[in-house]
Amino acid sequence: MKLKFYAILLTVFGFISGNAQDLHFTQYEFVPIHMNPANTGGFSGSYRLGALFRNQSSVGLASSSAYRTPMAYADVTFPWALRKKDWTALGLNFSQDRHGEIGVGSTGFIASVAYHFGLSKNSDIAIGGQYGSMSYGIFDAQKAKFYSTLQGGAQDVDFSSLQGQSKSNISDLTIGVQLTTQVAGKSKLSAGIAASHLNKPVLKIFTAGGGGGFVYKLPILLSVNASLNYPLNEKLDLIPMVYFRSLRDPKTFTTQCKASYLLNPEKSIRLNGGLGMRFGDAIQFLVGMDYGKIKAQLGYDQTIGGLKSARNSPAGVGAVELGIQYIGIVTKKPNPKPKVFCPRF
Repeated sequence: MKLKFYAILLTVFGFISGNAQDLHFTQYEFVPIHMNPANTGGFSGSYRLGALFRNQSSVGLASSSAYRTPMAYADVTFPWALRKKDWTALGLNFSQDRHGEIGVGSTGFIASVAYHFGLSKNSDIAIGGQYGSMSYGIFDAQKAKFYSTLQGGAQDVDFSSLQGQSKSNISDLTIGVQLTTQVAGKSKLSAGIAASHLNKPVLKIFTAGGGGGFVYKLPILLSVNASLNYPLNEKLDLIPMVYFRSLRDPKTFTTQCKASYLLNPEKSIRLNGGLGMRFGDAIQFLVGMDYGKIKAQLGYDQTIGGLKSARNSPAGVGAVELGIQYIGIVTKKPNPKPKVFCPRF
């Protein structure tokens, strides 16, 4: 029984360490602060609100929401700067990731700050940093019961008694650089690089009482992103994007290409759609719309990797994402000093 118990813990730890290394999404453009802290304040406006929800149907599990990842963020720009062309931004990112019936995953609150150096009217380079708290572990341990039917009469393995030992809280530090510039006429290029886990956080799961457990030092996570907004004509834009994330292992490389069509110039309505691929893992389908200051998009992953055969089951239909973003502008009302004119007599 003890051997089987630790075999189960080893499996759980595999999920936890993998989750700590890489939260992957289809629509990275809807989680810009998570992608690179230098993206904080990288927009035209006063503030930005956004959210992304990813639901990946379970494989061999009863719950249809056993794999779910919501993320929400907000960032605000300020005119605090050393030069007139520069600006500063602050942001906050919340994430929650859950795997399986017992809720293996993470919860995090990360604050970010970025300083943007204005190079010209349409170009800037930003330096940003993130720091916050992440909690990894089992969040629904009371649901974990395993029946040893093959051994006949064996007792259940119950994780509920280990609820207090099944979580590890760490602090995480990330820094990044992002360049946005205009190239080849009206084309807009954006490229950046970020490094996470710079403070070398360590996960400790089931280590209370001196009876074994797991200790895992998170390696540095390197993220590289690039996109180009290329206007084909007055109404149609082509937007190729690439995104690369690397630890020691695994590494993920995603490439996408979208078309954006200006349907109504007066109301700023654009229709967006495209395809992508996370190499060795999934084909991606994207469709969405911009309506003024609001942007929404639906993404779908069709698995082509090792879980492809499992997707043929009724419970396995890939991963669905819904992203939404709003950019607001705060305007100051003019407050001129009144002038009193003395009438002539």
